[in-house]
Amino acid sequence: MNGARPTHEPTGGAASPWRTAAYIAVLAILLAAVIHPLRRHVEDLRQDLLGRRESPAWRLVQASQFGLASAAGNSVRMVPGGPRLELGDLASQATILVLGGFRGPYAVWLWMQAEEEKHQNAHFDLIDRYTRIAALQSEYPQMWAYHGWNLAWNISAQWHSLDRKYQWIRRATEFLQEGNRKNPHNAEIMAALGRIYGEKLGRSQEAEYYRARVREDEGRSTFLIAYEWYDRARQTNDRYGTLGGSLSKAVIYSQACHNLSYYATELTAEAFTTLKKSLEPRQAGDDTAARDAFQRGLAELNDALGAWEWARREWKEHAIRFEREGVTAELANTYQRFYGEADATVRQLEQLRSQLTYESLPSLAPDLDPPELDF
Repeated sequence: MNGARPTHEPTGGAASPWRTAAYIAVLAILLAAVIHPLRRHVEDLRQDLLGRRESPAWRLVQASQFGLASAAGNSVRMVPGGPRLELGDLASQATILVLGGFRGPYAVWLWMQAEEEKHQNAHFDLIDRYTRIAALQSEYPQMWAYHGWNLAWNISAQWHSLDRKYQWIRRATEFLQEGNRKNPHNAEIMAALGRIYGEKLGRSQEAEYYRARVREDEGRSTFLIAYEWYDRARQTNDRYGTLGGSLSKAVIYSQACHNLSYYATELTAEAFTTLKKSLEPRQAGDDTAARDAFQRGLAELNDALGAWEWARREWKEHAIRFEREGVTAELANTYQRFYGEADATVRQLEQLRSQLTYESLPSLAPDLDPPELDF
């Protein structure tokens, strides 16, 4: 009995590997359950942008890990408020939790891959890369602004088709709208959206095509949408001071005024065109059609006059504000000049409106040259 030893061995050690394997399997199933449904969104969008369909085997090899739903602005908060998580955010939140301390190095690697693929014109995984980066660094406004710029300017320029270019620019606006949802107090992201609508879609070389597409898709002028984003940026920055040190407050705020002037110019051109075209049925002897067209042109002219009055108020308030805030004399004079131009246009249109009748239109028509939209 003195030399007796226990005859049984612990039984827990043998089951331990199986228990670990079971835990890993359950974790893998949970991750697949939240990630896989979202992958269908990015696959469809990415292949539409590529302009071709790939085989299931190739997609399986190159499959995107995250869905574009969380970077496509499904639900956009247009006013400042707290960020709102949605079901589409579940995958990114789970991934951040799993990565832990490896989140930073992984994000750096994704940035390097995205930049390399951009310079090589390799578009296959760019949306996926940007979506992953956005999932890992959603709290950094500069990330949203930088990649939004890449999508709208750099990547869209690599395509010849205007429709393809436009699709990439739309992806940029959707990407930034998602950034706005996740950073509703950040004026920099709002200003970036205003810039895309005002500059890329409103005044670029292909702007005539883009402006028509935006009006078709959103039912409004791209300049009016740009004004709204810049106006939100002004209001948000006044409250939270989130415009960013690299952006000039006076210049960014003035973009709201500029886009109102562009909007008023666009409406004026449309009104003058409609009024001059109303002479065609008159010359053909169709008085009823001519009068209907004249009334449409008159209504458009009233809208244009209202837009110029709006722009005049904005320029006046902007000039007074920044003169008080101490901008340079040159910049203050520039803002006063823009106000003066808007005021002069209002007076000219008011004079035209007072003289314009159905009977006087033929004699006034030579002066109704639509203003150029080459800003």
